[in-house]
Amino acid sequence: MRLTRILTATIVSLLFVNIFVSTPSHGFIEREFTIREVLDACTNIVFGEVQLVNTRRLQAIITVKEDVKGKSNLKEIKFNFATGQYKQNTSPQKMASLIKEGMPIIVFYREQFGIDSMCFIDNTWFQMRNYQGRRNRFDRNGGGSSWWSFTHIDPMMKRTYDGKTKDFQKVVRDMLAGKMWVTAQKNTVKILVLTGNSTSTTWGQTYIHTNTMTYEYKALRNVKKVGKRPMAFESTKMRNLPNLKDADILWIGYEEISSYGRHLLPTGTEKQIKDFVKNGGIVVVSGQDSTMRRPCGIGWLHGNLTGVESPPDRHFVVADKSASLFSTPHKIRSGTPFIDDAWVNWEDSDEVFATTRERNELVVGARKYGKGIYIITSLRNDTQYTVSNNKLLMENILHYAVNQLDQKK
Repeated sequence: MRLTRILTATIVSLLFVNIFVSTPSHGFIEREFTIREVLDACTNIVFGEVQLVNTRRLQAIITVKEDVKGKSNLKEIKFNFATGQYKQNTSPQKMASLIKEGMPIIVFYREQFGIDSMCFIDNTWFQMRNYQGRRNRFDRNGGGSSWWSFTHIDPMMKRTYDGKTKDFQKVVRDMLAGKMWVTAQKNTVKILVLTGNSTSTTWGQTYIHTNTMTYEYKALRNVKKVGKRPMAFESTKMRNLPNLKDADILWIGYEEISSYGRHLLPTGTEKQIKDFVKNGGIVVVSGQDSTMRRPCGIGWLHGNLTGVESPPDRHFVVADKSASLFSTPHKIRSGTPFIDDAWVNWEDSDEVFATTRERNELVVGARKYGKGIYIITSLRNDTQYTVSNNKLLMENILHYAVNQLDQKK
């Protein structure tokens, strides 16, 4: 079983937005999704069972067993595979050979001017559509009166989930119940990322109200392992930080603490963060935005520190050349990362890893508090371009944070 990222949206995007790609072959749009985004994007999720398969006519009928999200009013769903793309690995014949009577199935769909769906049977994702209109969609007995049209099998969706349907149904139930890190193993590092309130989300070709994947979060999710420990990421826009107590690391995204000098974290959340670190958690502060008159607030931090308005820069001076933060696993050189508003008035006991060249302001540093540690940075992660230049340093910071976790054991 594998729960990772998705790197595709085909013909009709996974988030059920009508984007047509006019190419002679499959049209793939590079976009990273998470299962949680898929669940949020659906108006309905149905658990069912394959009632009938007609391999000659390339058709199947699904009995609806349970509405796990939304009310479908469906007793059955009719699939017509003959409408799909006739290609070797995604053809209607291939689909009809994979689906078997008695199989459990999950149907994720979004109803908006018709239905776009992604369906899952054991180890296989496939896409179905029904644009015949709501008026024809239900018969008097609550069953689907029109056939859903097949487009193709989507092999790229295995990057999202690859396993048995019944196992996936449990994952879906747990996620809909609000649980996080539902597939994380004991050795997995659980990272909660506060993001999406101040920076733009990825894939701006069209508006998707459920899109919470920022460029910063996408870059973090590319880090799959630190040493032998897998990484498991969850993101939230909620400033009350749900499930923080279950995380190992909290990554506070760019401008999530302050934006244009505005203080953004509630007092209760600031206390929650302090308690998290005091009890052994690690907090990474990605970057803040101060003005000359309004410095960044530090209610989330124990001790003294001042966020200041600084000119954008790409150069820094390594203060602690023995630290691994700029060498493991990547060699980070001055002139590559994007930095912005930095920090002054740090404490003597703080570990200072790098400062700005001319103003001697903190670029990256660490502060111990209780059993945990703060890692404070001046990274500018506001656009795809700046994040692409900062992602290697971000990975180094994660390596440093995980090593700090391991040292506490």
